[in-house]
Amino acid sequence: MVKLHLYYLSFLFFFIGCDEEIEIIKAQQEQIILCPPCEIDASKDQINSVTTPWPDFKAGDLIKINSLTQLKYEQPIGAYPNSHWNIKPWWKNRGTDPWSEYPYWGDNYVQPKHNFKSCVNDNLRWMCGYSYSLQVPENYDENKSYPLIVFLHGGIYFDANSFNYYDHLKDDFYNPEDDPYIYAAPIKLEIDWDPNKIRDLIQNIKKNLNVDFQRIYLTGLSMGGRGTFIVASKLSETFAAIMPLSPHHQPYSYLSLAESVKDIPIWMSHSDVDLISSYDIAKQMEKRLIDLDANILFRTEIGVGHSGWEGIYSDSYVIKWLLSWKKETK
Repeated sequence: MVKLHLYYLSFLFFFIGCDEEIEIIKAQQEQIILCPPCEIDASKDQINSVTTPWPDFKAGDLIKINSLTQLKYEQPIGAYPNSHWNIKPWWKNRGTDPWSEYPYWGDNYVQPKHNFKSCVNDNLRWMCGYSYSLQVPENYDENKSYPLIVFLHGGIYFDANSFNYYDHLKDDFYNPEDDPYIYAAPIKLEIDWDPNKIRDLIQNIKKNLNVDFQRIYLTGLSMGGRGTFIVASKLSETFAAIMPLSPHHQPYSYLSLAESVKDIPIWMSHSDVDLISSYDIAKQMEKRLIDLDANILFRTEIGVGHSGWEGIYSDSYVIKWLLSWKKETK
């Protein structure tokens, strides 16, 4: 009787309590049958490039680059098992589609018009390369090379407000007149940042602007701070220095990446009362890096919670520290 009772309980659980599992199965079936809105298979081991030209630009312009969205990638490096079943297609909400031709959000946002093939399941857009905004330096000179700062945003909360915030945050970045840099801000759709997509983004910028190869930097906040560690751990020969802010500790710990980033100068910060990203884990990362003789500066932000990034990015001392590093050429 006990075995029979358990059988019926499990039977009822399957039909009544497994809505999420049923949705996952449906999603799996859809993803097998349908295709993403990107068709060019991206290599995992080699740099991928595209021939689509950039829009016309001049010195000081903020432009939007969508050419890499043609590339189709495998599941992101470092993603936990089946993480793509948990991706919510927020980009389908009106006003949030990142493939707009224009780098504006809020009142100035322009909704793109797509002409996807009939097989396309737009829920799979996370497989495609990053769309990104790029700020060309004031007085850009084709005879000079410029540092590049890549910024990785944090979580997206299913509406345009997240991008409004990141758009305004861009304007807070201190940019010295005597050492101007190129600013690039990709937009991710998947759970974690993908190093291969960032690798190809940097190559795309190199093809179109004069980048100082010894002065490429990476920074990000929250999930972007975590992403800074993830990307730098796979592209350790690319970045002259990195700046992870309030790195998020889920869905799995970034502590195991310490060995992979120990040779890159690191400026890290975290609030002592952050209730979203773990301050304790950030301090553990600092200790691990110190034990590995890494060049790390850690600043505790007192009482600001999961915020305060505007003050960091506008701080001339912090940005000049980042820009002071050059990658040694071999």
